[in-house]
Amino acid sequence: MHDKFSIHLRRLSISAVFLAIALTMRMLFSFEIPLFGAGSGMRVGIAGVFSIMPSILFGPVWGAMTTGASDILGFIMRPTGTYLPQMTIVMASGGFLRGLVWLLLRNRSPKKISIGVLIFSALLVLFGATNWIMFRVDGVNADFFNIITDVDTSGMYIVTQWIVARSAGVSNPSVTLSTMLTTFSFGPLGAGVLGISLFGADKLMSASLKKDYKEYTSLMPLLIAMLAGAWWQSTLNTVLLRQHIWTSWQYMPFALVWLPRILQSTMTTTVYSYFVALFLGVCKRQKFLRPYLR
Repeated sequence: MHDKFSIHLRRLSISAVFLAIALTMRMLFSFEIPLFGAGSGMRVGIAGVFSIMPSILFGPVWGAMTTGASDILGFIMRPTGTYLPQMTIVMASGGFLRGLVWLLLRNRSPKKISIGVLIFSALLVLFGATNWIMFRVDGVNADFFNIITDVDTSGMYIVTQWIVARSAGVSNPSVTLSTMLTTFSFGPLGAGVLGISLFGADKLMSASLKKDYKEYTSLMPLLIAMLAGAWWQSTLNTVLLRQHIWTSWQYMPFALVWLPRILQSTMTTTVYSYFVALFLGVCKRQKFLRPYLR
C-alpha cells in the first residue's frame, strides 16, 4: 500500500527530475527567434518536452507547479528581457489546462476523437470556402463602403447581410468589414486546414509509435491536451508582450503578431507530442511508477 504522503513525495521527486532536465535543455539547447524587431519573440528548443511530462503523468496541479517553477528558475539561470510575474502565472495556467484536458480525454476513444477532429475540420473548410465564394458573388470586399454609397443588402447571402449590417454601424466601416470578411472566410478555412494537417500528423506519429506501443492507435487526445495549453500560453503571452514589453506591437493588428507565434507553437507542440507519448509509454511499463501515475 502507498499512503498519500509517499505518493506525493514520489511525484515530487519525479517532477523535480523532469524539471532539472528541462532547465538543462533550456540552457544548452534553446534559442530565441526575433519577431517584428523583438529580441525575444519566440523561444525554440526541446526543454518543453520535459516540463510537460508532470502534467501528463500526474495531473493539472503538478503540471502547473512544474511549468511555473520552470519559468522562474529558467529566468534566474538565463535572464532574457524583463521578468513578468504574469508570464509565470500564464505558464502555470497552461500546465494546469494541459493536465486537465488530458485527464478528461485520456480514457475516451482515440479513434472517435480523431475522426471527430477530421469531420469538424472538413466542415470548417467548407464553411470558410462557402463564405469566401458568397462574398465574391455578392460583390462585398474591403472597398465595399468606399464604392457603395447607398447600401442595399437585399438578395445577399445571409452571412454577408449580417457582416455588412454590423460593419455599417461603426466609426470605420471599411476596416471592420475587412476584418470580418477575413474572420468568416480565411479564419475557418485556415483552422480547418490546420485540423486536417494535425489529423495527418497524428496518423504518421501513431503509425510509428504503434510498432512498440499497441495502445497508440491515435495521439489525438494527447495532441489536443497539449495544444490547448500551448495555444492558451501563446495567446496570453502575446497580449502581455504587447502591453508591457514590445509596445510597438500595439500599432500592428493583433492577428499579425499572434499568428506566427501560434503557428510556431503548433508545430513544436505537435513534435513534442510524439516524444511525450514515447516517454509516457516508457513510464507506464515501469512497475514501480504505476502506483504514482494518474
